Amino acid sequence: MKWGVIVFILAVVTSWADQPIMNMMPRWDGGYGIQVLYDYIDREDLLEGDETIHKGWSETIQQVHIQGVYTWDRSIRITAKLPVVLDAERINLVDGQRVVQQDKGIGDLTLALPLKKYFNLMKRTGNWSVAPQIRVPLGSSDEYEVWDRVWGAGLFVGYETEVRHWFFAAGTGYWTFEADEPNEWHASVDAGWNFRDNAQLLWESDWHYEDDGKQFASLGPALYWRHNDHTHLRFEYKRAVAASAPDNTYDHVGGNRWQMGIGFVY
Repeated sequence: MKWGVIVFILAVVTSWADQPIMNMMPRWDGGYGIQVLYDYIDREDLLEGDETIHKGWSETIQQVHIQGVYTWDRSIRITAKLPVVLDAERINLVDGQRVVQQDKGIGDLTLALPLKKYFNLMKRTGNWSVAPQIRVPLGSSDEYEVWDRVWGAGLFVGYETEVRHWFFAAGTGYWTFEADEPNEWHASVDAGWNFRDNAQLLWESDWHYEDDGKQFASLGPALYWRHNDHTHLRFEYKRAVAASAPDNTYDHVGGNRWQMGIGFVY
């Protein structure tokens, strides 16, 4: 079985961005896999637009992402991503009062149909990607929600290329949601060093924008390790910069994010 780095990017404030398995999808017909990611997010302050309203009024989110992939053909596959919020808590301002809000439980399911066109040049390989996606609301609706609990539709396009020791990928995606949820744009540029035939060190740069004014950029390193043909490991850290909340709305934006996970393919 041949493996190549297939980075599939849709930058998001959660692990919506990447695809199973560790961005390393099986390229053979009938290939499938599952991965589990632990995700921790820490945001320090409560914002309104570009202004810090209350410093130290934090938000922390702990969640697990259960994700799977099945490949009909090396160019056609389906992916599913289900987040489970283990514990989330934020300090917010409601009617002039300081309140502590909490959330936990199943998040929204994301289904995607990645379509890829591969190319092989003399010293370089790569692919173009197009992926329609849908968001399926699950769980109950509460005052404070990590996930939107509404239907959504998205489209991603991306490009990736790789030589023996170096890797580059770029992509952009758009989401539109029902009800009053703002539409979202995501973009990403990643560069990597293949320092071993089974390991890669990446520098990832993501940008997130919503049409209500919320936006931020996230920067940081990621380490991928293929233990063997069946087991894959990934560690990631990102720090948000230039974070802005929606206009005339209190929100927590950006912050620090740590992820680690294990994936299995067959």
